[in-house]
Amino acid sequence: MRLPFSHGPDARREPVLRRRDWTFPAPAVRREVIEVLPDTPTDKPPLLFIHGAWHGAWCWQEHWMPAAAARGWPCYAVSLRGHGASEGGERLDRTPLRFYEHDVLQTITELPQPPVLVGHSMGGLLAQHVAERYRSARAAVLVASVPPGHHAWSLPTLLRHDPGALARAIVGAEPDFRPSTMYGPATDERTARRYTDRTGPESLLATHQLVLPRRVRDVRCPVLVLGGGEDRLVPPFEVVRTARVFGTQARLFRGMGHNLMLEDDWRAPLEVTLDWLDETLEL
Repeated sequence: MRLPFSHGPDARREPVLRRRDWTFPAPAVRREVIEVLPDTPTDKPPLLFIHGAWHGAWCWQEHWMPAAAARGWPCYAVSLRGHGASEGGERLDRTPLRFYEHDVLQTITELPQPPVLVGHSMGGLLAQHVAERYRSARAAVLVASVPPGHHAWSLPTLLRHDPGALARAIVGAEPDFRPSTMYGPATDERTARRYTDRTGPESLLATHQLVLPRRVRDVRCPVLVLGGGEDRLVPPFEVVRTARVFGTQARLFRGMGHNLMLEDDWRAPLEVTLDWLDETLEL
């Protein structure tokens, strides 16, 4: 494994490699990495987009990446192993979350400079894990992110709203979510169904790990926390709880559900993100 580059006084203390990473290393896979770059050179750091469960890098390429690149941000999105056009689908059910962390860290080594991590749902949890191990991350943007401690609080909400999808996810089958599970009422049902139909399978092991208790990560970079006011998978109270853990305030968007980057009003959370980055990173 190539070590991510390190900068600054915390470089020697970055917990990049852990004992189990040496003992049971993640198998190497070919990763799909999509890039959308500004038309002219820029000094802004790259944005590295990390998708959530059942998705792929395609979910960022639809709207957020072209729009962010138009504002001068180099954009990269990785498909985690077994997702999108990345390899690893034949071992997907046995893939733990730490293998996904490996995919993100490996992608960082290929970027021109330390990135801003933008993670959605499960990808938000991975961004938290990676930001602890890779201290040079410029910032982390958590979009409808799985919360730091555990993700069991949302199960009763999902059980009431979409019990069939929950049951399928628990046994490792594709959930086939209702459009209203992933998207808010402000999004056209045809649009919601079109994107829901593009989702794929997810690791059974990783899915179970998402709801288990875990320690809160020591994230030292600036953190922005976004969520949908009508989110069924990561309800607003969990978004607020995540923001409190990281000492910030949650930004909730009315009428929007879980997939903020694909909803009809996708520009609103993206503009909040880019404005926050400009101010926080003093660009």
